[in-house]
Amino acid sequence: MFLWRARLRNRDGRAPGQTRRAALSTVVCVTALLAGCATQQFLRVEERTLDARLRFFLGGGGNSLLLTHGRDAFLIDTKFMGAAKSLRHRVEEELVRDVRRVMLTHSHFDHADGLDRYRALGPVLVHEATRKRLEAQGVRADWVEVGGPIELRLGDEVVRIWHPGRGHTDGDLVAYLSRRKLLVTGDLVTELNEPVIDVKAGGDVLAFRHTVESLLALDFVTALPGHGAPVGRETLVRTRDYLARIELEVIAAQARGFSEDEVVAEVRLVGAPSLEPVPFGANREKTVRLMDRALRARAQGVTR
Repeated sequence: MFLWRARLRNRDGRAPGQTRRAALSTVVCVTALLAGCATQQFLRVEERTLDARLRFFLGGGGNSLLLTHGRDAFLIDTKFMGAAKSLRHRVEEELVRDVRRVMLTHSHFDHADGLDRYRALGPVLVHEATRKRLEAQGVRADWVEVGGPIELRLGDEVVRIWHPGRGHTDGDLVAYLSRRKLLVTGDLVTELNEPVIDVKAGGDVLAFRHTVESLLALDFVTALPGHGAPVGRETLVRTRDYLARIELEVIAAQARGFSEDEVVAEVRLVGAPSLEPVPFGANREKTVRLMDRALRARAQGVTR
């Protein structure tokens, strides 16, 4: 989930100055005051142990998944700031596991900080667009770019990883643990929030619902979203249908010759689910405006 942009730590161990860390802490605190409980939940980390090998770490930035196999571990998303440090300590010092592989669902700071904290880290699986954004911020790693589906065999677990399409950004990756019927979505899905479309990072409001719909073809029971508690299939259905409903109502309003502001006033989404806004990131009005602009651009033959 996009909150702000910041330079991440370099792989050679050089970290941003204390001033930057203090500034980020100030932003977090101000956000918490403005957003109340939602942001406090975003900052708090909750560990959920599913069995001896699989754990979720909810909050502290983006949700993380840890899958262990022997002394090694596979980690999806590394959180940010103090939560990234605490996660590393929990995994490597308390659970005594070495994180050998990491998958990043996308490039946003709250999901991708902390790569340099893992002493034995090898491949970092990312989409090409994510790698380019992180390298532009000074991040270096043993990148493995993922476009089409790949499989990791970790003990008796098979983890399928691929780029399902544009949505939250243009570099989103998802992971599927077939034996457990578990899907990890990153910020393509959140438990309670308005969908976040980061246009500057290639997010696409028109493609978003089709990307989510493609995930519904999978035989999964549980999804670990980018933020919030684990969800079922109904949350993905809700996201898909919500975006489809906005698209239809915006098309109808545009057909009446309305301007963007008039479209926003006209689209009421009566009976649609009430989703929580994301401070500085997303709310219903913003989603409607993005849809209006995207549909106008498409009608004019503008491609992005």
